[in-house]
Amino acid sequence: MLFTPSIQDLVRTLEHTQHPQDVDELLRRLLRELRTSCANPKNQERYRSYSAIPGDVGSYPVDQQGYAVSFDALTEEKAFYDCWKKYGVVVGKQVLSSSLCQRATRRLEELTLALSDGACDLRKPETWNHLPVDAAGTPLLTRGFFEVYHDAILAELRQSIRVFLHHVLLWGKIELWTSFDRFGIKLPHHGESKALPLHTDQNPLFQPNFQTIQGLVALVDCPLERGTFACVPGSKFHFLDYKRMAPERGEYLELDASDPLTIELTPKLQPFPLRAGDLVSWDSRTTHANTENISDQTRMVALIAAGPAQEQNKMAKAARAEAFQTGLGSNVREALMHASKKPRYTDQANVSRVRHPESLTLLGKLLYGQTSYNAL
Repeated sequence: MLFTPSIQDLVRTLEHTQHPQDVDELLRRLLRELRTSCANPKNQERYRSYSAIPGDVGSYPVDQQGYAVSFDALTEEKAFYDCWKKYGVVVGKQVLSSSLCQRATRRLEELTLALSDGACDLRKPETWNHLPVDAAGTPLLTRGFFEVYHDAILAELRQSIRVFLHHVLLWGKIELWTSFDRFGIKLPHHGESKALPLHTDQNPLFQPNFQTIQGLVALVDCPLERGTFACVPGSKFHFLDYKRMAPERGEYLELDASDPLTIELTPKLQPFPLRAGDLVSWDSRTTHANTENISDQTRMVALIAAGPAQEQNKMAKAARAEAFQTGLGSNVREALMHASKKPRYTDQANVSRVRHPESLTLLGKLLYGQTSYNAL
């Protein structure tokens, strides 16, 4: 068991503490206890064995309302991790509060208004044709991705203690960096809100083993009709079979629709309706996609993941420091910086003009790579 009763008590105390100095001291205590627990030989064996488990192509559980079943990582550790082992995908329950989700959606509306000089209001469909575009004509919102990578609200989401614990349980270590990724928005019946095809974001020719975790957190309820994440649970089992479809460079691998394996897996693609505040994470070897928004409501998510910190990698540290200063998005996978595939919105001067600089807590500084875990 990774999250011992003592760790659970510390988390609950931390969540109800307001004074910054007390928060920092409690966080240091929590991190030290987590590190000790992660070093437990039984826990270490659990993570060593993960890559050897092939997975089980099947159906992820859903509740009576049709939403993907979510697990509280702190109190439902076994069920959470068993699901992860079996399917290579798991949903964490309420890693963000309702109030934080609501503030994030308001901020997305503010950003769109500011970037369009007041012309585009996400709440008013008649203004959507005024979405900002760059010099090449690529809109700020492309393929459901909202191309803002750094803002104060993103920092709040990334440094949430429940988001951190979710990723600690997935990796079995505390020394993690948060990904620098973006928001996702799917407007109802909009040209940039179409479904994404079956793909992986890991190339078996170059990274054949367990390498990366991806994820997104729902900022609003995302029922089936609003457009949501979808995957083939357990499809990491087939990952090495994708070599015949893999490009000779890059991470993005779109499955060939005519390949027999694609034909076999396509009917097993399962949408993951999510409740606001729930975080779905998937092993990057998992075949995934997303669905079209056919509702009359807007889908809003934030793409958030974490991976092992690369504190000895000077290039990765420098790339993250530059991204923090400039607010720009780019693709530096070793630094957990996940930009979209080209083309994408390139008017970053406009983004820099309106974004709010990130304010980091102690946990945020660790996750952003600005403070070393060795200092704890």
